[in-house]
Amino acid sequence: SRVVQDPVVLRGEIIQIGAVKTDENFDLIDTFKINIAPKYYRAMNRHVQMITGITSEQLAQGMRFPKAFQKFREWCGDDFRFITWGFDDLAMFSDNLAVHRFDPNWGSDYINLQLIYKNQIDNERTQWALSDAVERLQIPMDAQAHDAMNDAWFTFQVCRRLDMQKGIAEYSGM
Repeated sequence: SRVVQDPVVLRGEIIQIGAVKTDENFDLIDTFKINIAPKYYRAMNRHVQMITGITSEQLAQGMRFPKAFQKFREWCGDDFRFITWGFDDLAMFSDNLAVHRFDPNWGSDYINLQLIYKNQIDNERTQWALSDAVERLQIPMDAQAHDAMNDAWFTFQVCRRLDMQKGIAEYSGM
């Protein structure tokens, strides 16, 4: 007899995790980067390959999601809070956690840096791209955007140029 699996519905499969760890003063402690071999969408989308620079061959050599997530969870430790640019990445991360039978709410207490940036720097636009903020704050853009580690690094650099203590204190009211 055949085992029938539920269809897998993902808005996207995580192919890379990149993160920067800081202390409460936003001083650099460590960085984390890992490529993940996809389980469901093995052919790399041409557009995604173009903007990330990651090839299908590189992904095939990556770690499987469950092992990569365990390494990332250990690296994060117990006392952490994600700061991300926008809502999309953590929604996709939650989907991937669920499909791999992990708690989809892990790491869901996070801060959307886009809102703090908008509040402190420019309230004109509805939504700013991370690359817009990097350019506006004159952060040297010497690395490719959309690589998970580079996006994490640019997010960290934006944090270093904002009043994060004030931003975090005001965040729950945004």
